[in-house]
Amino acid sequence: MLKNLWFSYRKWYINYLGLQNHKFETDRLSYYRDNLFISIFTLTIVLGAISYIPSITAAIILDKWFVFYADTIAFAVLLFAFFYKSFSLSVRKQVFTVTFFLLSFGLVLDLGLGGNGPILLFMLSVLVTLYSSTKSGVNSVLLTALFYSVVLLVKYFNIVEITFFLEGPFEGLVIVFTNNVIFSLLTVYSVSFLIKQLHKAFVKENQLQEMLKKEHEITINAKNEAERSNKLKTAFLSNMSHEIKTPMYGIVGSANLLKSNTASNEENNQYFSIIEDNSNLLLNMFNDVLEISKLESGNVALNISSINIYKLIDDLRSEFAKKAMEKDIQLSVNFNCDTNYSLMSDEEKLKKTLSHIIDNAIKFSGHKSKVIIYCNYLNPNAIEFVIKDNGIGISKDQLNQVHLPFFITDLDNKAGIHGTGLGLAIAKAYIENLGGQLHVKSELGEGTEVSFQLMDYNKKAP
Repeated sequence: MLKNLWFSYRKWYINYLGLQNHKFETDRLSYYRDNLFISIFTLTIVLGAISYIPSITAAIILDKWFVFYADTIAFAVLLFAFFYKSFSLSVRKQVFTVTFFLLSFGLVLDLGLGGNGPILLFMLSVLVTLYSSTKSGVNSVLLTALFYSVVLLVKYFNIVEITFFLEGPFEGLVIVFTNNVIFSLLTVYSVSFLIKQLHKAFVKENQLQEMLKKEHEITINAKNEAERSNKLKTAFLSNMSHEIKTPMYGIVGSANLLKSNTASNEENNQYFSIIEDNSNLLLNMFNDVLEISKLESGNVALNISSINIYKLIDDLRSEFAKKAMEKDIQLSVNFNCDTNYSLMSDEEKLKKTLSHIIDNAIKFSGHKSKVIIYCNYLNPNAIEFVIKDNGIGISKDQLNQVHLPFFITDLDNKAGIHGTGLGLAIAKAYIENLGGQLHVKSELGEGTEVSFQLMDYNKKAP
């Protein structure tokens, strides 16, 4: 409660002086010095008001009228400086400092070393160092030393008789005053050293904040640039795909038209087959490039529906039967599910995933090889797909890279069928979007096994 009351009081005073939007000084250290002075000044007024009545009461009882007048005048001056709005913060500091110096000198002269005058002088040198500067703190100590020197001269030459001089010999006063000055100077320099270290820390912190701010801006700009680049790339690929696919469809259609209107012979059919096969190859390639671009930019939506797994696998077997037959590859299916088993997922993406994996298995298997499609029932809400081949396989150092876009496993094989290197990358992205994980096991020269488990999309973990 006291803490909240203090903050409210301090905030009120800042608003009272109209300093809430004032930047004080340009550097951060001066800003903190000004804020510290406001805290000291506001606290002094509160504590001064609390101690004023007991102080003057004691002064009256003890017949210390100088203390009564000194305290009253000092508190009145501080109140005036506190409430007078026309004073700048710098003037308030000067009034505060001069008032306490004069009060301290007066108390030393009236009460001697047993009063609180020496303590006030010491405290004031520390406060001046904190809210002004090291130079001001040193000057305050020098002013104190000058005051003590004048007092010693008065004592030595007996110019004026002051009561507290009778408390001890002259040499004792010299030692006490000298110790007070040295200790005050030591404290000022210690406080100054601490302030300098704090200032260095502030500067370093500002530099780090600026660096972080610049790094953050660079990161945001890079992110925005990447997003713009992705959008441009997707738009470019989409446009290019459209521009290339349109004439390719024209080529395929023209080839079919020529085929139907040209006398059938083996040579012509071979040429037409080359046109059709290569045209379809190009179309598939551009479709893959466009698809991987969409996946990277997160622009692929899911269409969840009920899938009859047996029918899906049977359709894929029929689709790849001709391609497997051309290489004399034995393509078989091991279906360990009920023929009516269905799963909620995206049928188009699951079919494309299996198509890419099966296509790779056939593509990278030699003549008279085997490709087996396993479909294993796990539970009513999950199924496992495994595609195994005994083809060329993948080396261990390449195994963790096969899912990367455009990665070609047999790049060194000049006679190999490389493709675009996008099939497995697309398959992996699709499976992850559907809530699964793609796994690849392989040994060079022994073959490859690609597997993944797929849960009912409505039952998958969030």
